[in-house]
Amino acid sequence: MFDFIEDYPSDNAIFSQNGLYIPDATECMRCGLCIGLCPTYKLFQTEAETPRSRLRIIDKIINGNTAISGEELKHLNNCTQCRACETICPSKMAYGHLFDLAREKRFQAGASERRVNLLGTIGFKLIEHKALLYTATVLIRLYQKSGLQFLLRATGLLRLFKLEKAESLMPEADISKLAERYSSGKKRRGNVALFTGCISDHFDRKTLLASIKLLNVIGFDVLVPKQQTCCGAVHRHQGNTAVADKMAAINTGVFNSLDVEAIIYTASGCGLMLNEYGKDNGGEASDTLRFGSRLYDIAEFLNLHWPDGMSLKNSQSNLVHENRKVAVHEPCSQRNVPKPELGNEGAWNRHQHVYALLEKIPELTVIPLPDNQICCGAGGIHMLTHPEIAGPLRNAKLA
Repeated sequence: MFDFIEDYPSDNAIFSQNGLYIPDATECMRCGLCIGLCPTYKLFQTEAETPRSRLRIIDKIINGNTAISGEELKHLNNCTQCRACETICPSKMAYGHLFDLAREKRFQAGASERRVNLLGTIGFKLIEHKALLYTATVLIRLYQKSGLQFLLRATGLLRLFKLEKAESLMPEADISKLAERYSSGKKRRGNVALFTGCISDHFDRKTLLASIKLLNVIGFDVLVPKQQTCCGAVHRHQGNTAVADKMAAINTGVFNSLDVEAIIYTASGCGLMLNEYGKDNGGEASDTLRFGSRLYDIAEFLNLHWPDGMSLKNSQSNLVHENRKVAVHEPCSQRNVPKPELGNEGAWNRHQHVYALLEKIPELTVIPLPDNQICCGAGGIHMLTHPEIAGPLRNAKLA
C-alpha cells in the first residue's frame, strides 16, 4: 500500500535529477516513528498533531486536490517546524521544505495566517528595510529608558491590548553600530566575516561582541559588512519567498565579495537558513556553493581553530568556580537538520562543538539538558503566534 523511496536524494533535499520532487501522502509509510519526537503530539496526544497527519494537509495544499478546513489549517500551523521528524523518517520526507512550499502556495493565493497580526505584518516590513528597523530600534530604546515601559507595565495596558507576553520577551535594545573591522593584533591568522542578521545586531549585541572578542583572541580579524541583511527565514517560513530570495541574493553577493576564510553566524536559526540558500533552485549556482562552503557556527569555528594549550579563563567571571555545572540546551536548528556535506548521516552535529568549547573552561562540568531531542517551543516567531504551545513546551524543558 505504501511505497518505500529508494532513490530519494541523500541530503533530504526536494530536488532530483528530474527536477522538483514532491512526495504524495502515500509515500509517507505512516510508521509512526516520528510521533515520539513531535513536540505538538507530546503536548496534545492526538493524531491530528503528528507529522504524518500534517503531510496529508500539505499534500492537499501543494497539489490543490482538496480544500482544507479551518481545523486542518490550525493543526498545520501548530507545527513548530523543529524538523525532528526528518531525523528519524525512513522515507526521508523533506518535511521542512514541503511545509514551506505549502505556506508559499497559500501566500501566493492571498491567504494570510490569522495569527500574524498587524504588529507582525509591520515587523516583517521593518526587517525588509534596515533604515526603518534602526529607527524602530531607537524608538524601542527610548521606550525602555524613558520610563514609558515601566508605566505601561504598571498600569496593565499591555495586558489589555494582549501585548504583555510579547513585550516581556523583548531584550534591551542597543542602538550603537558595530565597526566594520575588528583587528586581532599582531598574531593574525586570517580574516572571517560575521553575519549579524536583523534582530541580533541590536537585540543580542553581547553575543556578537563576545564572539568578536574570542575570534580576535585566537588570531582572526573580524569583518562586519554593513550591507548585509536579514537571513530571510521569517519571510520564507511565512510563504513570502520573493522577499526571502531577495535577501538571500543580497547576502550571497555581499559575503562572496569579501576575502575571508569563513562566514560565521551566532544564531543557529539564521545559520539553518543560510545553509539552505539555493535549495529552491537546486543549490548548484557557483555563488551559492561558494557562500555555503564557508559557513560556520561560531562554536564550530572556535573549536576547530582553537590554539593548542589555550584555555578559557576569566578571573572576573562568576562562572569559573570549582564544581560548577552547566546544562546545555541544543536548538533544533543545530541538531535536527543534516549537514550538507554529510548527507543523511545524522544531524549536523554542530551542537557537539558547543560542549567541546565549554569543556575548555577549567573546573566546569558540562551536561546536556534533559530531553534535548524535544523542541523548546520557540520556533522563530512561533512563540509569539502560538504562546499556548510554546509556553508548556518551554516549561517542560525547565522543570
